[in-house]
Amino acid sequence: MAGALTALQWLVTCGFVVVGILSVIDWVRHRGQRRAYLASAIGLLGLVSLTSRLNVAIGYRFASLTTPVVLILFMASGYALLMFRGTFIPLRPRTRAVVAVLAGATTAFFLLVAPPPGTVQMSGAQSIALLALIVVWSGMVGEPVVRFWLASRGRPAVQRGRLRVLAAGFAAIIFILVVAGAGGNRLGAMRSVQIGFQVLALLSIPLIYASLAPPSWLKRFWREPDEAAFRRAVRELLLFSSDRETLARRALEWGLRTVGAEGGAIVDESKVLAIRGIEPELASTLVSAVSSTMHARVVRLDREWQNAVVVPLPLDSGRGAVVALSNAFMPLFGSDEVARLEEFGTLITAGLDRVRITERMAELERTKSQFLNLASHELRTPLSVIRGYLAMLEAGSLDAASPAGRGAISILSAKALEMNMLIEQMLDAARLEEGRLVLKPELLDPVAAVRSAVEVVRPLAGARHQLVIDSSADPVRISADRERLGTILVNLIDNAVKYSPDGGEVRCSVRAQDGRVLIAVQDVGVGIASADLSHLFIKFSRLSNDQTGHVTGTGLGLYLCRELARQQGGDIMVDSTPGRGSTFTLTLPLAAATEERSTPRIPLTVLEATG
Repeated sequence: MAGALTALQWLVTCGFVVVGILSVIDWVRHRGQRRAYLASAIGLLGLVSLTSRLNVAIGYRFASLTTPVVLILFMASGYALLMFRGTFIPLRPRTRAVVAVLAGATTAFFLLVAPPPGTVQMSGAQSIALLALIVVWSGMVGEPVVRFWLASRGRPAVQRGRLRVLAAGFAAIIFILVVAGAGGNRLGAMRSVQIGFQVLALLSIPLIYASLAPPSWLKRFWREPDEAAFRRAVRELLLFSSDRETLARRALEWGLRTVGAEGGAIVDESKVLAIRGIEPELASTLVSAVSSTMHARVVRLDREWQNAVVVPLPLDSGRGAVVALSNAFMPLFGSDEVARLEEFGTLITAGLDRVRITERMAELERTKSQFLNLASHELRTPLSVIRGYLAMLEAGSLDAASPAGRGAISILSAKALEMNMLIEQMLDAARLEEGRLVLKPELLDPVAAVRSAVEVVRPLAGARHQLVIDSSADPVRISADRERLGTILVNLIDNAVKYSPDGGEVRCSVRAQDGRVLIAVQDVGVGIASADLSHLFIKFSRLSNDQTGHVTGTGLGLYLCRELARQQGGDIMVDSTPGRGSTFTLTLPLAAATEERSTPRIPLTVLEATG
């Protein structure tokens, strides 16, 4: 039995030495104060075990030299574990100082009264010194053990498992020391008890190692109880989430839980869909780390003990990413966590795309219904007027040559023009949506284009509004599609007429500035509130209040104006004051000098008024 005990003791020593070496290698690879403390705690235990075993093997020949070294290393290992705990839950400086003094005092006291090597019976002072040594070391190690065990409650499976095996491994060592110290020489002389202690010490080694670097199979074993709940959650995420934000928020919760992360975020392009435990700026910075790759990356952070996993999401709407930060109670993320989060990222991508498609379909359905309602209403009004006057002409109630007949024909023309504009808006909107809009740019005189648009709108304005054209003295040219430019100008001038009171002036001005032509259409109408400006150019969006409820339209006009302007390298800006009117400014680039020389210039009228 003595041979078996010796072999077992050497096996325990080798185990502690190997785990100690592995912990030191881990620290060398990753550095950081936290890993240094853990490597010290485990590595010093391995060194203590090896020195003690060698001391026995050579018959305590150098015991007077090795005993102080072993005791100091032993107490230092306990203090290092307490400092390791302090990197999670900080210790007060006074607490650290008191513990260090106690450890040093008990070590010095034991060395002062230490019995000679091989002593069977210790004196009272020696027993007290040994007991004090065990109590102080057990306190330094026992407090982290209890802390880690309590901290494991309610945490993700892998994180919970790592904390508990670390606590269990050191608890086993405490148990051996306390029982051996309390039993004294009587227990020490019993071979079976010694073998039991060695077996328990041997079992503590894989526990400590598993806390440091658990193999993948052990992680899967720890996760197994949560897998059923995880699969149910994923199914609900993919099938039953009502919107992208809700899906992202719930997905983030499970994603962080499955890898034991402290915080994270789910980002779609530049929009943060869900975030927890991380600053939005940091999330955006981390997402940029995978902007040019389709593979997950592990990113080191400023905190020496923390890193982050960033998994790209190839969403239908663009590039997105899942970000997860490692937790204070869990070592840095490794390949297993990265693979786990990549798998989960694939599911998130499918879920987010499903919700987006559902939202698009619902939006298309709403848009279709809205369009049909608007089209039927807006086309019905001019048609009713046209049919009414045509019926009167057919019945002979109106003489086409009489003033009343001419007035009826004028109204018919205006309403026919209104219908034509509505139909053209619908056609252009459809072409834009389908990508079938073809532009035919040519050199144009912007003032002449404004004049033509004014003539088109004049039947709608009638005598109720004065239309004024104001241009710069220098003639300029632009390269634009004549028909589309006319559509933009007619829509802008028609809107100005509709939203201006009777007698209100609509002024169209043309000027060149910084290589661009600015065509401004200004009215003195009701104006637009600043809160409504962002909705002006949205398709089918119409601003309606007590002052503008009578104005008809499809909500396509301004949307088309801006899109057609941008198709030609320009844009439309708006400046409005409620109660004082609005100014819509179309900007287009001037034609290149080579294009201008190829076409003769036409003199421009500086100011003309029509009404």
